[in-house]
Amino acid sequence: MEQAFDVAIADAVSGSRLGGKPPSVLLNDPLLHTHDYLLTLAAETAPWLDDRELSVFVRRGFEIGDADDHYPDIAVAVRLHATSTRAEAEVAVHPFLVSRALEPAVADPDAPSLIRIADEPRRIQHEESRLAAVREAGYRFLFSFDEDGYPVDDEVVSEYQFGYGAVHFFGLVDASGTATEIVAGLIEYS
Repeated sequence: MEQAFDVAIADAVSGSRLGGKPPSVLLNDPLLHTHDYLLTLAAETAPWLDDRELSVFVRRGFEIGDADDHYPDIAVAVRLHATSTRAEAEVAVHPFLVSRALEPAVADPDAPSLIRIADEPRRIQHEESRLAAVREAGYRFLFSFDEDGYPVDDEVVSEYQFGYGAVHFFGLVDASGTATEIVAGLIEYS
């Protein structure tokens, strides 16, 4: 079953959220020295998350055209972690994003959403060879982050990190349906 999440008008210190301060549970993660915080999906947002949250980070300085845009060498990192509120420290704050909550939206296959949880990605480009490595490693598609889903006429984003593109995420899922590992598989540019 497809699920979608879009940017809310207000911010939130917990739950699904975009930009701002990262989860406090990750403050000692060395990733915060090299990457900026992008988003968190709340526990139980998707069946494969169970009671954990998922947070996404982008390598600081990543630009369109950089070579690290597909698995296994990709500029986007994922962390599975315990439920956590936003940190109080101003660390790894993404320079292009305003801090906002993410809220459930109507999943419409013909309309973009910022987050789309589904069985297959909605691709911008259809070059399958760029997904070969992640699929050969045994990962299955879990969700996409699509910049086409940013609100129109809002000040949520000052610059499109992925050139108005999308990032597709894949995971290893155990027999109970819980993701044991989640990775970014591909950054697509519009």
